[in-house]
Amino acid sequence: MIRIIGGIYKHRLLDQPPMEITRCTKDMAKEGLFNSLGDISNKSFLDLFSGSGSIAIEAYSRGARPVYLNDENHEAKRTIMRNLLSLGIFDANVYGLKDLDCLKDLSQNKKIVFDIIFLDPPYVIKITNNYLKMIKELDVADNNTLFIIESDAPLDIDDFMDYNIKALKYGRSIMNLLRSK
Repeated sequence: MIRIIGGIYKHRLLDQPPMEITRCTKDMAKEGLFNSLGDISNKSFLDLFSGSGSIAIEAYSRGARPVYLNDENHEAKRTIMRNLLSLGIFDANVYGLKDLDCLKDLSQNKKIVFDIIFLDPPYVIKITNNYLKMIKELDVADNNTLFIIESDAPLDIDDFMDYNIKALKYGRSIMNLLRSK
C-alpha cells in the first residue's frame, strides 16, 4: 500500500499495481518533492506515466487542478480508477494511452498547457531534451511549465542545455526539476 503524504487526503492509503508493472515512489521522495514545490493550488498537473496514480493524487490532495493521469497498462489504469473512486475524486482526468497518443489527444482535444508535468517512465523510455521539445511543440507545455523527471541516475546535463535543473536526491531516487532558461 502507498500512502498520501499531505493535503486533504493525508494518511489515506492507495492500492498499487503489481511491482512488475510499476515502481512506486517512496514516501521520502514524494514528501521532499512536494515540499520543494510549495503551494500548487490551482496548478494544472499531468502525470504521464501514472502507475498507481499516487503522484497525481498527491498533487490533487495538495490543491492542484485540473489533474490528468495516464498509464497505458490496463492493470495500472484500473488501479488508478480504484484509487480515485476510494477517495471520492471524480474530477480527475484518466487516460489509458501510450504517452505520445495521450499528449496528442491533450493537444488536440483539451487545449491545455500544463503548469507541471511529472515524468517517471518505464525503463524502456528515456526522457531527453528532444522529448521535452516534442511536448512543447504539441502545445501542452510552454517555457513556464515545470518538468519533473524521476530517475535512478543523474540526468545528462549536456542533453538539457535549455533548462535549469535542480536535482533532489532521496535514497536511490532523484527528482529532477527542469525549468526553461
